[in-house]
Amino acid sequence: MSGDTLTIGQLAKRTGVTIRTLRYYDKIGLLLPSDYTEGGHRLYSLDDLLRLQKIQSFIFIGFSLKDIADLLESNCIEEQQLSHSIAF
Repeated sequence: MSGDTLTIGQLAKRTGVTIRTLRYYDKIGLLLPSDYTEGGHRLYSLDDLLRLQKIQSFIFIGFSLKDIADLLESNCIEEQQLSHSIAF
């Protein structure tokens, strides 16, 4: 495992999102792991962490998971604006 990847447990701890929720996001295709260990454990990149922060921001605003998936797929929100909002 590289220093640039996080296990599902590390990602959960860093973001406050439960492992169960992360597995659900994987199941519905909202947040897919970037890689897997040889044993099949999920590994998340720093880009995945940023995507999860976006998801959390949209949930906080009140969007449904379906709407969030659509927004992230369409890239209709400027990356810089979203990064600024997440930092705020």
